[in-house]
Amino acid sequence: MKKKENTEDKIEGQNTEDRIEGQNTEYRIENTEEKTEEKNTENNTENTEKKEKKTTKAKKSKQSKKTTIKKTKSKKYQESVKDFDKRKEFTVEEAVEKVKELSYSKFDGTITLDIKLSKAKKGEEAIRGTIKVPNPTGKTQKVVIASDEIIEKIKKGQTDFDILLTSPEMMPKLGQVAKILGPKGKMPNPKDGTVVENPEAAIKEIESTVRYRMDAGRNLHIAVGKVSFDSAKLVENIRVILKAIIHLKKDSATLSPTMGVGVRIAL
Repeated sequence: MKKKENTEDKIEGQNTEDRIEGQNTEYRIENTEEKTEEKNTENNTENTEKKEKKTTKAKKSKQSKKTTIKKTKSKKYQESVKDFDKRKEFTVEEAVEKVKELSYSKFDGTITLDIKLSKAKKGEEAIRGTIKVPNPTGKTQKVVIASDEIIEKIKKGQTDFDILLTSPEMMPKLGQVAKILGPKGKMPNPKDGTVVENPEAAIKEIESTVRYRMDAGRNLHIAVGKVSFDSAKLVENIRVILKAIIHLKKDSATLSPTMGVGVRIAL
C-alpha cells in the first residue's frame, strides 16, 4: 500500500511540476509577446516621429523657397506707380506719353508692345512673322547670310548673330545645323522673311522690319522704339504693328519701357 501511495505521490508531483512548467512556458510566451508588441509600438512611434520631422522639414524648405522667389519692387518703381491705376486702359497716343512719363531708367530704354494672345485653337501653328514698320525701332541686329563657311562656324557653336538669311537653294545644307539653330530661334523660315531669293538685298529691309514670335505663355514682345524717340513716330509704328496682327485674337495689349510699369492699351 505504501508503495502505491508513494507511486501516486510521485505521479502527482510530476503532474504538478508539468503544470508549473506549462504555466511558466505560458508566462514566458506572454512576456515575449508583450515585449514584441512593446518593441513594435516603439518602432511605430519612432517611424511616426521620423515622418513628422521629414514633413516639417519639407514644409519649411517649401516655405523658404517661396520666400526666396518672392521679389520686392525697387523704390523707384514704387514711386513711379504711386498714383497710377494699372487697370486703366489708354489710347495709343496716351499710352506712349504715359510710358515716357513712367520710365525711370538712366539710359535710353526700349519701349515694347506686349500682346497676350487668346487660347489656342486645335491644329494652330506656331505664331511668328515679320512686320515692316515706317520708322526705325533703335534695335541693332547682326545679320549674316548663310554660306558653307557660316555653316562650319555654326557646327563649332559660333552663333553670334541675330538673324540668318538664306536662299531657297541653301536651305538643304542648313539641315545639318537645324538642331543648333532651331532651339535658338535662328533657323531661317519663309514666314520670317529669312528665306529669300536675294539675301543681299534683304539686309537693307531688315533694318525697318520687326520680328515677332509667340512664347510658351502665348505672348508677343515687339520692340517699337526708344523712350527718347518722337512720340508721333512711336505711335505710327504701334498702329502699323496692331494692324498687321489684327487677325490674331488678343486678350490684352500693354506698352512697357525697359524699366517701369506697363500701360494698358484699349483694343
